[in-house]
Amino acid sequence: MNMVSALGREVSTRWQITGLVQALVSRSACNVIATWLRDDRFLDAGGEPSMLLISGDDGPKFEELVHGVDVQLDVDDVLSELTKLGLVEKVHTGRVMLRRSAYCPASAGSIERARSERAAQGMLFRRYTDVDPEK
Repeated sequence: MNMVSALGREVSTRWQITGLVQALVSRSACNVIATWLRDDRFLDAGGEPSMLLISGDDGPKFEELVHGVDVQLDVDDVLSELTKLGLVEKVHTGRVMLRRSAYCPASAGSIERARSERAAQGMLFRRYTDVDPEK
């Protein structure tokens, strides 16, 4: 399901941040993840969060995501916070990937709630698309 944001961009409402993530991360980092999950510029063709470039010119960049939320945010600080909490993973191709434990479907059913509960207990997992395409 998509809708149009106040800025006139189409945004997805397919995903939402888990309650655990909302409790653990700063408001700024939470807003970055929320934008990653909703803004079509940062979603792949299947509607999943894209792997974003840390630097370079070949695709959507993590810096664009962070500065799209707030131009005063320090990209390295946000990346460091999310990495330390295990919510993003840097891959050898110079990209950063949002871990599946950070979000669930917007209409989470019992299976997704159980997954979120496992994540809350520290049992983080990867989704089947969490693979580096360059390996």
